Amino acid sequence: MIDAKSTLKQKLERVRRRGVWRFLSGIARLNEQPRSLAEFDDALDLSKNKMRSTKAIFAKLENRLDMRFLVPDPNGEEDDAGNPRYVMPKRVRKQIRNLIDD
Repeated sequence: MIDAKSTLKQKLERVRRRGVWRFLSGIARLNEQPRSLAEFDDALDLSKNKMRSTKAIFAKLENRLDMRFLVPDPNGEEDDAGNPRYVMPKRVRKQIRNLIDD
């Protein structure tokens, strides 16, 4: 059973079997530029507000696994509409990229 005490790799291997993996792997492939959810929609060529609903799904997994896929930009940047920007933690990005390459 995968839980909060599992390794990051184990957690991400579990998530890899879920539909949200395509979003996580897409984000990990992007450069590390902070983006708002709307900007992620554009960068990943998703329909409007898709990342908003996906972020809600992320939250359930994040809480269950005690980890974060996206964190608020440490510089506190906002997009033109005043929405917060997010970044993928480096450790998570690196592990997702490793799993993509496997």
